[in-house]
Amino acid sequence: MKETYIDEKDLNMYRIVPAPPKWDLQEYIVTYLKEKDNCYFAWFLHYYEKTLNNNVQGYMRKLFMPEHFADMKQAYIAGLLKALTNYDIEQGAPFTSFKERYVEREILDYVRSMRTGFTAQSIAEYTKLRKAMAVWDKYDRSYADAVLETVAAELSETVEDTKEILLGGLLNENRVDLYQQYAEYDEAESTEEAHPDTTSDTYTLYMKGELYARLWDAYDKLEYTERMMLAQRLGFCFDCHSTFYMDYDDLDEYGDPKKKPIKPMMYTDIATDHEYSSANTAHNKCEKALDKIRKAIKNLIVIRNS
Repeated sequence: MKETYIDEKDLNMYRIVPAPPKWDLQEYIVTYLKEKDNCYFAWFLHYYEKTLNNNVQGYMRKLFMPEHFADMKQAYIAGLLKALTNYDIEQGAPFTSFKERYVEREILDYVRSMRTGFTAQSIAEYTKLRKAMAVWDKYDRSYADAVLETVAAELSETVEDTKEILLGGLLNENRVDLYQQYAEYDEAESTEEAHPDTTSDTYTLYMKGELYARLWDAYDKLEYTERMMLAQRLGFCFDCHSTFYMDYDDLDEYGDPKKKPIKPMMYTDIATDHEYSSANTAHNKCEKALDKIRKAIKNLIVIRNS
């Protein structure tokens, strides 16, 4: 997988200088819960941050989201905080083990906020979704009965379940292609725009056209601020929906502006831009807007055989 640059300040968000007293990690949590003093959780984060960073980078690799370290780290911290509110010392499980399901849930919620069609409930399910699209790619995404049966066999799924998985995959492709490089992440950035592709398959054109039409119709019905925040978060033009912009300060050899991808904004920056109190507020508002879109396309067409 491509090595991703991560800013030093994002790697050391919770470093304390001078370093706090060094205890066993569990002792920080136990003391925090007894004393209700945030400094003990801060001490925990100081010594746990290196492991936390490694865990976040593991999610980045599994989910093919190499440019999302800072936001995934925020989601991880949100999971730790939710785990703290539900943690019972008397149960005997160490906090670093107990927190796993809460952390994964927050990470998946973050992924859903980025992928409007994402419905998987676990990392394993999401991996299956990516794999299904990669297998289908081998057969040029044909809708022929024989191809769907072959894909289903390779996935060890029924044909009907495979159709649902593939539809979920197509919904995810409203912005970028996560699946073309399932086996090995491609170093090149996606150059797709937020519009249907140019495949020659008639039914694929129809179905994806229908998907995009309903998606953008739902988007256009959102409130102005919701549309602006989603455009900022997902990295596309508020007016034309393109995922690119023309950089007039960087010209090519012919003197024309270069076409560059619009970079998604982090929730912290969106919160600042809209004068919200925290990144979590921006995240929640984006998630509510995405929920409206999900409801609008929930009963979308089912893949049919050609």
